[in-house]
Amino acid sequence: MRIVFMGAPGSGKGTQAQRLEKQFSIPQISTGDILRKHLAEGTPLGLRAKEIMASGGYVDDETMLAIIRERLAQPDAAQGFILDGFPRTVAQAEGLTKLLAELGTPLDAVVLFDVDTEQLVKRVSGRRTCEFCKKVFNINFAPASGECLPGRTGHSLVQRPDDREDTFKERLRKYEEDTRKPVSHYYASTGLMRIVDAEGAIDEVTQRLLTTLAAGGGGVAAPRKRAQAASRRRATRKAKAVKTMRRVVRKLKKAAKQGRGAVKAARKAARKRVSKLKAKAKRRTPARRKSKR
Repeated sequence: MRIVFMGAPGSGKGTQAQRLEKQFSIPQISTGDILRKHLAEGTPLGLRAKEIMASGGYVDDETMLAIIRERLAQPDAAQGFILDGFPRTVAQAEGLTKLLAELGTPLDAVVLFDVDTEQLVKRVSGRRTCEFCKKVFNINFAPASGECLPGRTGHSLVQRPDDREDTFKERLRKYEEDTRKPVSHYYASTGLMRIVDAEGAIDEVTQRLLTTLAAGGGGVAAPRKRAQAASRRRATRKAKAVKTMRRVVRKLKKAAKQGRGAVKAARKAARKRVSKLKAKAKRRTPARRKSKR
């Protein structure tokens, strides 16, 4: 099984990669972890990357692919692997496709972990780490609890600078523009793309992931959850509007039987109700929704 995991920071792809790593005895390959290892050990690839980073640049695709080639040559990757967080650009995806073709180990699937943006912000901006015991908590979902270190009854929580809400939203914007849209489109054209709803309990997400991978096939996965939710909201609003208009018509008919004064009052109420519906619809224009994202 040879898989690429895609997902925004906080989508849970790392957690799921660790679970599959244990279940299928294949390594989780995080390019960030590998790069840090090369830097720490002072390998030729690490020194090459260090020189680039010292000059203020990003590690180039050629160096990253060389690091991946070296990692895939290790015995534990012979039966498969999970690439976690790579590729990040279309150029890297194309380079990876070429590399794996040379090695005779093409990908079986690319999985995109789909989480609502608001949920992602809560997950990441709510993270706190105890500066003493290093345990990670979340003020929104899993507040600090339990014993810290022996002799300490309370945790001292700190937030990583890149987990702050404004910083994280900027990271999300760059991920959406530079990675999710272009890279997912690239893999969709190859028939490898799968999309997994990554909201909910960890066990539930794992089961969805396994079901999706077992289903196989080359088509793109079901429509994204956000698109489905938006469609349901539009249908609900339309149904409410139709129901309201029917109620208005019934009131007008009833008023007609009661006389001119009742009709006038009913028409005034109807105009007021219709005006409210129009104002509400105007607030939900595509331009407004786009600005929120």
